[in-house]
Amino acid sequence: MPRLILLVALIFIIWYWWKTIKGLSIEEKRPFLWRSAFWVVLAASLLLVLSGRMHWVGAGLAALIPLGKSLLAFGFRALPILRLLGRFKTTPSQFKTTSLSVTINFSNSQMDGEVLIGELAGKKLSELTDDQLENLAAQLKDVDRESYALLYAYRMRRGNAGQQSDGGFNSDNFTGLSESEAYEILGLDQTASKEDVIKAHKRLVQRLHPDRGGSDYLAAKINAAKDRLS
Repeated sequence: MPRLILLVALIFIIWYWWKTIKGLSIEEKRPFLWRSAFWVVLAASLLLVLSGRMHWVGAGLAALIPLGKSLLAFGFRALPILRLLGRFKTTPSQFKTTSLSVTINFSNSQMDGEVLIGELAGKKLSELTDDQLENLAAQLKDVDRESYALLYAYRMRRGNAGQQSDGGFNSDNFTGLSESEAYEILGLDQTASKEDVIKAHKRLVQRLHPDRGGSDYLAAKINAAKDRLS
């Protein structure tokens, strides 16, 4: 008797399914067939689990099979969005001179660097005391003007630059900038397009303009990097 009831129910479901699909347009049939496949696989899996012929984990995996195409299609539709979001990620910008290497990371608003030569070589700028930074600036001022300007930009961010200035720079001071260094300054890799260069330059100039806590030196070097890659 239970088998007879089950058979009648199955026949009714098939008849209702066939009646429904005949009333659908061509565009509506495809998603309906995928939904139908999902429910068929799910129902068959549940029956096998209840009869002890399949583990519940296998049933869950089987139920996911009809969803594979939908998930794949969704992934392709989401790809342009993911690429768009990827453009918002911030790669640290690196500024290198003879004496210093400084990194500005806009994702966490941090700026730090490393001393490359002298008795403080290998030390992070963030590890140095205000007196050590003052002494380093005094050593660089007359012998390495560019490193002095970069250190001044760091000290401005740290809030101990005093009343001194970076000496004034413009993009003409960096006509010999290499291509690889230009990419590092803009936080780009060498596969970046010219559109990426323009966008990175605009973003950096807005954030490192002297009126917004930057310096003439940083703005000049960013402009030089953009000119080099354009």
